[in-house]
Amino acid sequence: MNSLLVVDDEKHYADSLADTIPWTTLGISRVLKAYSASEALALMESFPVDILMTDIRMPRMTGLELIEQARQRIPGLKCLLLTGYADFDYARRAIELQALDYLMKPAKDEQLLTAMGKIVKQLEQERSIEQGFRIYRDNSIELKAGLLLKTISGTLTGKALADKLKLYDLPLQIPGTASLCLIRLGSPFEGHDLYSQSLIRFAVTNMLEELLMERYDCWPAADDEGTLLVLIYDLSGAPPEPQWVQEQLERLKDEVRNLLKGEISAGQAECLFPEGLQASYMKAKSCLDMDRSLSGQLPESSEEEVHLMRKLYEAPLLTHLLEAEQWEKAEAKIRAFVSPLMHTGSPDLMRDVFFFLSNSFQYIANRSGRTLAQMLNPGQSAFIKGKSMLHASQLESWALDSLHTLRDKLGEVSEDHSQAIVRKTQSYIRMELDKDLSLTLLARLVFVHPSHLSKLFKQCTDTTLSQYIYEQRMLKASELLKQTNHKIYHIGESIGYPNTNWFIRKFRDYYQVTPQEFRDRYRSGME
Repeated sequence: MNSLLVVDDEKHYADSLADTIPWTTLGISRVLKAYSASEALALMESFPVDILMTDIRMPRMTGLELIEQARQRIPGLKCLLLTGYADFDYARRAIELQALDYLMKPAKDEQLLTAMGKIVKQLEQERSIEQGFRIYRDNSIELKAGLLLKTISGTLTGKALADKLKLYDLPLQIPGTASLCLIRLGSPFEGHDLYSQSLIRFAVTNMLEELLMERYDCWPAADDEGTLLVLIYDLSGAPPEPQWVQEQLERLKDEVRNLLKGEISAGQAECLFPEGLQASYMKAKSCLDMDRSLSGQLPESSEEEVHLMRKLYEAPLLTHLLEAEQWEKAEAKIRAFVSPLMHTGSPDLMRDVFFFLSNSFQYIANRSGRTLAQMLNPGQSAFIKGKSMLHASQLESWALDSLHTLRDKLGEVSEDHSQAIVRKTQSYIRMELDKDLSLTLLARLVFVHPSHLSKLFKQCTDTTLSQYIYEQRMLKASELLKQTNHKIYHIGESIGYPNTNWFIRKFRDYYQVTPQEFRDRYRSGME
C-alpha cells in the first residue's frame, strides 16, 4: 500500500485534503499531514512517504524547496504541487523538479483523484519492474543454469535461444566456439547430503571462475545427477585454448584437494555453440568417466561393461554416421551397443546407453531446426520425457524405431534447402579463393557434416567440390592476367597458391599454357 503526505500552511485546507478525500479507493492506506515544510521533513524522518502533495507558497521554505530537499532523502518520491497562483516560473521549476502534476487551488475532488490515480499507477509499475529485477537478481544463477541445460537438451534453439542469451546478458555468439567442461565430486563429497554437495559445487564453481577469469568467461550449471557443467567462452568469439583450459582444471583439482580436502574429476571437449553442445557433452562425459577411472573414483565394472562403454565412443561416432546419412551403418552400430545389454542386466549401463542414443538423436534433430520430441511420434518421445525403459529389448526397439523415424523425417528436407546450402558454399568459395577451402571448413560454415556436403554438392552441380574450387581459381587467375599487371607470384597468392611453381603447373594443366604465355597471347590479340 502507499502513503501520502499533505503539506499546506493553511491548516484547514491541509486537514480537508487529508481527511475528506477517499484516498483508500486509490490504494493509499496512510495519509499524513504537515503545516510547514520543516514539519514535513521531520515527518519523513519518522514515517515512510511515497507521495508528497504540497502547496508552493509557504513561509520560510517554499513547496519547491521542500521537494528539492525531500528528494535528496527519498530519491523515488512522487510529487504533486498545489498553488493558488498561476505563475509560469512556478510551473517551469515544477517541471525541472520532475513533479508529476501541477494543480490550481482550490482543486476539485475529481481532479485530485485523477491526478493521484496516475501517480499511484506509476508507483505500482515501477515497483513491479523493480520486483522483476530483484527476482531476476536473486535467481539469475538458477535461471542461467536452467538455460544451459535446456540448450544442451535441445529444447531451446534459434531466435528463442538468442533472445534468452541477450536477456540474461550472456554474450555468446551464434554460431560460436566454446569449451564444455564437466566436473564430478569425488571422495568424500559424494557421501555428503544434497545441501552440502550444492555448497561444495558452488565453491568449486567460484574457484574455477577465478582460475579462468584471466582469459575466459564461463557459464555454469548442474544436471540432475549432480555433475557440474561449465561452458567456457571468449568474449572475442575465439575458441578457448584446450591445453590452457586443461591446465586450469588440473590446478582446480589441486586447490579442491588442498582447500576443501576432497577429490574431483573433470573432462572437457571443444564445441560449436549451440549445435554441437550435445555431442560435446557426450565427449566430455567420456573424458570425465576416464578421469574418474584413472583416479580410482569409479566403482569397478565388469570387463564386458568397460568394453561396451568404450564402444560408444569408437570411430566412427554415431553422430557422424547420422550426419552423413549412413543409416545402415548407424543401425548396425546401435545394435552393437544394445545387444550386449541383453546379457549384462545392468540398469545403470542401460540408462547410460539410452542417454547416449537420445543425445545423438537430439543433436541430429536440432540440426534440422527441430527438437527430438517434434520429430518422433508420441510413443517414441514418451521415453525422452521420462517414461521408464524396463529392459534392453525395449531399448533396442525404441532406438531402431526412432532411427527409422528420423531417417524418414530428415528425408523430407526439401530440395530447395539443399540448393541453398550449395549456393552458400559456392558464394563463399568465390569470395575467399585465397583462403583455406578445405572440405571440413566449408562444412562447418554451412553446418553440415563434410561427407554430407560433398554428397550434396555433387548431386546439385554434377561436379565435385574440389573441382569447382579449382575451376573458380583458374577463372579468377585468367581475369587477373587479362585485366591487371600483377606479378605472376602475386596472382597465385591471391587465389590460394602461395607456391608459384605449383600455381604455374596447375594453370598449365587447365589452359595448356603457362600464366605468362596466356597473358602474352591475350595482349597480342590471340585470346
